[in-house]
Amino acid sequence: MILSTIYRKKIKEALTLALPIIAGQVGQVLMGFFDTVQIGGLGHEYIAASGFANGLYWMTVLLGMGILFAVSPLVSEAFGEKQGYKSIGIFKSSMIVSAVLTVTFMIVVYMLTAYLPLLKHSNSDNLLAGKFLRIVNFSTGGIFFFMAAKQFLDGMGRTKVGMIITFGGLMLNIFLNWVLIYGRLGMPKLGIEGAAIATTTARITMTIAILYFIWQDKSVQILWREFKRHVDDSFSYIKPILIIGIPAGLQFFWEVAAFSAGQIMSGWIGATDAIKANNEAAHIIAIGLASITFMILTGIASAGTIMIGYSLGAKDREGMRLAGNTVILLCVVFELVFAAVFFFGHNLLPQLYTDNVEVISIASTMLILAAVFQISDGLQAVAAGALRGMQDVKFPAAIALVSYWGVMIPTCYILAIPLHMGLQGIWIGFIIGLSLAAVLQLIRFRIMIRKVEL
Repeated sequence: MILSTIYRKKIKEALTLALPIIAGQVGQVLMGFFDTVQIGGLGHEYIAASGFANGLYWMTVLLGMGILFAVSPLVSEAFGEKQGYKSIGIFKSSMIVSAVLTVTFMIVVYMLTAYLPLLKHSNSDNLLAGKFLRIVNFSTGGIFFFMAAKQFLDGMGRTKVGMIITFGGLMLNIFLNWVLIYGRLGMPKLGIEGAAIATTTARITMTIAILYFIWQDKSVQILWREFKRHVDDSFSYIKPILIIGIPAGLQFFWEVAAFSAGQIMSGWIGATDAIKANNEAAHIIAIGLASITFMILTGIASAGTIMIGYSLGAKDREGMRLAGNTVILLCVVFELVFAAVFFFGHNLLPQLYTDNVEVISIASTMLILAAVFQISDGLQAVAAGALRGMQDVKFPAAIALVSYWGVMIPTCYILAIPLHMGLQGIWIGFIIGLSLAAVLQLIRFRIMIRKVEL
């Protein structure tokens, strides 16, 4: 009875932290969702091209975003130690890291646009994706600075701020899509370039909003004055951010790059460009829906990171164990619900994107497979989040590399191409790789909860 009471308290704490993060994460994914849905009226080839471009862009910048995921566990640890003023030094250092990441990844994305034909997609994909990427690249700084600021507030337990600003950005993005893609309110019809302008504008606006909130917030100002009294006004947390962030960023990169590789492979399946476009569009629809549920699980994982980071700072091993077990339990419950939604709604959900009968038929089959991999996908994400709260990032990054690139992608390719299983082969490969990652990350969590130094 006492134990169940403790877990009820932990579940309430986890949901209090997680629900605003989940809402914010879903809001980010819904930007891509509405880009795809709103641009779908131009034709299914535009769905394929926008998915291709977004997949490449996120595969690239997520390495940098993963580095900034180090901010929240460092901040929560500082508050667990009752030295919250350290969070100001962490935030200032994260701004420098964000500036360097912005310059670096804008150059990488710019260079990527010149080599799109090497990925062997259709000429239409290459042309439209290039137009999108060249514009959306200007939102890269917005992504990094917003992520650093949001992680700072999340680590303090103030997760609602990022949620509110994200949904404001989403509403702006939807409105600007409506205006710019189809040329309304006297504006020219810009098509996929209009979607890119809308997304870029929304991301920059979100960044300005969250940085203004931090600048004028009274509790942050109090922490700032306390920080000035205790330490030099320096950027001494750049190294800790990089020590934790680079392996964490690589872990995210291995995973997202693997899914992007699967998306690229989907554009190889078919004898003609029209068949390839249908397969790719169906894959993008199914993976887009799966991404929405995955963002919910990353919100739970982030709550676990914050709770465990706080317990780490407080030197509370039992608190770490309870927090980890709580988020794993929540993960299983949520993912069983999502699996049921995908299984029973597999024929209806693709119709949110398109009325193309062939694309809907292919996507509905993929959603049945997505229902299968929901639990593995969620468990590996939540276990990795718990490990990040303990600042254990190198081993999880190695697990991601082996699971996704040593097992998943080779399996996807062999099943899809030489064994002629097509898209089903790619998705079966996803299930195998995610299941391996989930088992290994959970084992690592059980080991670390006993041996972590306090």
